[in-house]
Amino acid sequence: MPGGKDNWNGEGTLGAVPNLDASAKNMQAVCKAKEAHDKSCPWGGKANRVHLAWFDLERIGWEEGDVICGLIVVGDETVATGMMRVTCDAEPGGGREESEEEVVEAVSERELVTISPSESTGPR
Repeated sequence: MPGGKDNWNGEGTLGAVPNLDASAKNMQAVCKAKEAHDKSCPWGGKANRVHLAWFDLERIGWEEGDVICGLIVVGDETVATGMMRVTCDAEPGGGREESEEEVVEAVSERELVTISPSESTGPR
């Protein structure tokens, strides 16, 4: 829904999915990522979209525009397979700035890991 208006009515829109177990695990990961974003957003925004790789959307059985935990699902070629990015309208650039985004691992049995903009993973 690029450039469109978000008209979420408070209900989910997810239809039948081929892999219910993977879908359920990812729904849980999306809900946790939303909570983490809303608690730590440096701009004070509330999450409104979750970006996933197109491959993951197809594998899980989700479609762009589905609503999971109040977040609109967006296919995004810049997100690596197995990862997700949660964005909000309060972020500079409409949530499209690669260096200032929250990244969490999707489809994982491990604990949810979030990376804040202040953390550096580069050489010191």
